[in-house]
Amino acid sequence: MESGQRSSHPIAVTVVLALAAVIGAFAIAAIWANQQLLDTRSWVVVSGRMLDNPEVRHQVAAFLAEELIDETEGRLNAAGEDEVAAEVVPQLRRRGPALAERVIASPPFRAVWLRANRTAHRTLLRVLDEEGPSDGAVVVNLTPALRELADSLSATELAESLGIGDLGSLVAPGAARIEVLEADELDQAQDAVRAIRSLPVPATIATVALLALALLLGRAAPARTFFGVGLSLAAAGGLALLARLLAGHEVVDTLLAGHADREAAEAAWRIATSTVVDLAVGAICLGGLIALFAVLAGRSAPAVGLRRGLAPLVRQPLAAFFTLAIAVLAFLLFLAWAPIAALEEPLGVLLFAAAYGVGAVALARTAILEEQRGGSPSGWA
Repeated sequence: MESGQRSSHPIAVTVVLALAAVIGAFAIAAIWANQQLLDTRSWVVVSGRMLDNPEVRHQVAAFLAEELIDETEGRLNAAGEDEVAAEVVPQLRRRGPALAERVIASPPFRAVWLRANRTAHRTLLRVLDEEGPSDGAVVVNLTPALRELADSLSATELAESLGIGDLGSLVAPGAARIEVLEADELDQAQDAVRAIRSLPVPATIATVALLALALLLGRAAPARTFFGVGLSLAAAGGLALLARLLAGHEVVDTLLAGHADREAAEAAWRIATSTVVDLAVGAICLGGLIALFAVLAGRSAPAVGLRRGLAPLVRQPLAAFFTLAIAVLAFLLFLAWAPIAALEEPLGVLLFAAAYGVGAVALARTAILEEQRGGSPSGWA
């Protein structure tokens, strides 16, 4: 083909690929929100991972210990036992947080924590999906977790030395409740959830359609266009990671306004958005693989030299068999290594296998075609 034909629609292709990258980033964000934020089972797993994090666990322990101290002091003062409160509260403040961290690391507390998060998340989704009544703010009720902490501390030498046999009895219903959604934010949150619920499939289809349109418009220069497709996928992943970083600053700053610990807030955000990282890194690596094959099929001197060396290995049946076996083995080793989370999912494996297989076959066919033409680069390149 002539150079004029090869350069047809370059601006249109660039615009389409840029739009695909932006919409692809939205698709990643929407998939994350549906799979991790708006799915109770996934959220329970996330809450368990948060409790495993030392910074988050320390913050939870500090919060529950302070709540227990306040409840104990309030109930004792209300009962007219000011002298007991004056003796008990200082010791609870001194030793309670450390003991609370030990209790929070125990399996019984973990079960209570996961149950509280499961119940709260289901309640939140019923309200957001308008499937149940809402009397006001949506809260995470950690009263059972606080009682578990109090009951565990009742069995320690601390409670015995203070002369309090049942700290759990001092925990009032409704203690240790965390507000996650204010009443005046409900309508806005419901609108956002409705949009997020319906976004993943259309955004994904639009991204794929735009990439296909770019290939159609740039069919006169397929290697260059495939390189652009790879860059577009990688850019979608990069934009998603950038959005996660910028949003993280806002979320952490908001949590800090509520006197949260910065390290704990950042750790919680990292854990809660781990799916964004997995999807974005998968898009970047898949795009990189496509771009790599496009470069190898291009007109640069190293690429042409590589294809000349490859031609004898794929032309003869026996050599082609061993070359294929080595290529398949290399891919299987890559899957076994699974350096990215996308390779642990069937869809991710399928996408990478398709890109690898199509790229390898196209590269081999290009090498053979060029050899038959006497070494001149083919129309694919």
